[in-house]
Order: sequence, then C-alpha cells, then structure tokens
Amino acid sequence: MSSLNLGQRPADDAGYLEAMTAVVFMGGLNRQVVASKWEGFLTAFEGFDVAQVADFSDVDVERLSEDPSIVRYKAKIQATVENARQMHQLAQEHGSFSTWLRNLLEEKGVDETASELDARFKYMSKESSRRYLYAVGEEIGEVSDKIRRKYGPSES
Repeated sequence: MSSLNLGQRPADDAGYLEAMTAVVFMGGLNRQVVASKWEGFLTAFEGFDVAQVADFSDVDVERLSEDPSIVRYKAKIQATVENARQMHQLAQEHGSFSTWLRNLLEEKGVDETASELDARFKYMSKESSRRYLYAVGEEIGEVSDKIRRKYGPSES
C-alpha cells in the first residue's frame, strides 16, 4: 500500500503533482481522510504522470467524480487536471516543473514563489502554496506544529 508522502523533495514532476493534489484535497479535510484514499488517487490519476493527467478530458473528470476510491470533489478533480496542464506547460518551457520551481525560489524567495503558484494553479492560495512548498521539502521558515503534522513527513 502506497502512502501519502509529504515533507521531502519529490524525485520527479509526478511527485510534485502528487504533493500539489494532496494539498488541494486536504484543504478542508484532515490528512487521514485523504491518506486513507491515497492508493485510489494514485490509480485514478495514473501515478500522477503529468502528461497523462494533462490529457484527461471532461469525461475523465466525470468518471472520477463518481469514483468511490477517491475523494469525489469534482471541482478539485478538475483542478488537478488543470494543474497538470500548467505543470506540463512549465516543464516544456523549462525542462521540468521542478527546475522552474527551484529557479523561481532562488530568484524570488518563498513569498513571491507562493504568490506565483497562487496565480498559476487552481485551488492554490498564497497560504496553501506556502504549505505546498513545505510539503515538497522546501525551507519556508517557521512552521506550526499543526502545519508540520498535516503537510510534513508522516509520523507512522
């Protein structure tokens, strides 16, 4: 069984999309609810392969919004597809999404990077973007215990 893996730098862009999807779906839910369905998410979203998810159609979104193996929140499912499209575009322009993100962090810092993520990605506010940066292993400064428990490495 695959677990929700947060709090460390992903090995590839699929890991970045996986972490973003986790942050999006954990908005308003606790980590355990999302983690309990994570195996379903991995299957439903093709292992978070960015190019494959970017190619999902409205029919795929409808199908997934009725899939009991994941959290059936249609707007967030659609956001995952749109976020994959944005990541795919950035990867084509910069070699990979992770390269784009690392360069942005080096040039602009955490706050401006969070603002850029907020502007480009669905269901990502500036605050959830900071949580996302923490979830993908970036140093963002002081983090509360609540944020650490929800978006950091699993304690199991």
